[in-house]
Amino acid sequence: MIKYKEKDYKNFGKCLEISNGIVDLLVTLDIGPRIIRYGFCGKENMLYEDVDRLTKNDSPEHKEVFGDDATWYLYGGHRLWVSPEYTETYYPDNNPVSYDVHENEVYFSNEIQDVTGLQFTTTVMLSEESSDVKITHFVENCSGESQNFAIWALTVLDKGGVELIPYNTEDTGYLPNRTFMAWPYTNLGDHRVHFGDNFMSLKSDSTERAFKLGMDLRKGAVAYLNKGNMFVKKFVHYDGSQYPDNGCSFETYTCANFLECETLGELGPKPDGSMVSHTEYWSLYDKVQIKDSSDEKEIAEIFEKYDLI
Repeated sequence: MIKYKEKDYKNFGKCLEISNGIVDLLVTLDIGPRIIRYGFCGKENMLYEDVDRLTKNDSPEHKEVFGDDATWYLYGGHRLWVSPEYTETYYPDNNPVSYDVHENEVYFSNEIQDVTGLQFTTTVMLSEESSDVKITHFVENCSGESQNFAIWALTVLDKGGVELIPYNTEDTGYLPNRTFMAWPYTNLGDHRVHFGDNFMSLKSDSTERAFKLGMDLRKGAVAYLNKGNMFVKKFVHYDGSQYPDNGCSFETYTCANFLECETLGELGPKPDGSMVSHTEYWSLYDKVQIKDSSDEKEIAEIFEKYDLI
């Protein structure tokens, strides 16, 4: 049985707790929204919490768009954005969130953004019998004109773990079968990343320098091992579709404080009045560890055991 309870949590204000007795999630109601917690009941949070508000955007460019008092805060947890990334992406979502419970699915909605004309809604559906969560993201264009964007879903995970990403495996003969996109600050020789034959792994540690990489992840499954648990995110990559950032349906970012596991929807024109959606499927497994994140055999065994490939 799913239970719902409003409660105050740290300095995030009022949140809605969603629990089935196995795992619980906390979704902020005074700000965001952010899914600020996902973990086994009574155990550690797999998501990063920016309690000290270390990551924010209050640049002159940001204030020029949103006003002198505007500041965007990361907050941590899971959030809904749109891509490509511009100043307007950093809408300061610091106002209360409305929510409705429909059977076992909860709808969290913001007001229409006064600068972009977009309205965001995130739904959370927790299984009654397992750690599985279905998260669906909706963006409605209420701006009065067509806009070109893709849904962007970002999960900010607590530092200290390792992310495991499978490569595309299609045999394309003389043609390439995968795309990698690197940002200007990305060092491909970074000690945190390992490129193997079939998998890429990315460690999260206290290294200050940021690292970001994007790809066309046709497998649609990524794992993050931390605190003795494994967080899994699944999504659908649509072959033949256009994706942001030169074809990325998945992106990952890490810095000194956290690691982001990001999925993206299809890029294209969204007419006024239209609504698009993008769904992720989360799972959490306990007592999952890896001895060597560069060991292809060990990674493959984990992916096969938990049906990730």
